[in-house]
Amino acid sequence: MVIDDKSYKEQTQTLLDEAKAELSDINKQITEWNIKARILEQEVNAYEAALQAYLKRKGDITIEVTDWKVLLKKGETHKERIKLIAENKGGKIKVSQVTDILFSNGFINTKKRATAYSIVQLSLADLIKKGEVEKIGKGEYRLVGSQQVLIN
Repeated sequence: MVIDDKSYKEQTQTLLDEAKAELSDINKQITEWNIKARILEQEVNAYEAALQAYLKRKGDITIEVTDWKVLLKKGETHKERIKLIAENKGGKIKVSQVTDILFSNGFINTKKRATAYSIVQLSLADLIKKGEVEKIGKGEYRLVGSQQVLIN
């Protein structure tokens, strides 16, 4: 049995048109946000370059700006990237610090930072089991065999 009701057809068409219009608006917003994100990324890169140039001119070698996107492309897994971060940080890392680096640079593809935090914790637990990392405090870890860097 087929319902031949004009009001049903009209209501459904109206709902379809509203959904299409809403989808179109959301797609426009996504495009705008992507443009804003690219502009901010360029701004961040410019500020980092300016800071590096300033630090070089000043002769201050204790502070370095790290291009994490370039450095972490060397690692294929989260565990390898965590070890690269630890090596770059003098052997000591914090879960929140690693999560921020991986999440903000797009190496952990989740929508929520809390999920990224859990991924980092599980990866660190695996690295502890393998004997590559040791826990030294609450949320703090150290690469096995690394020595703490002394800075004057």
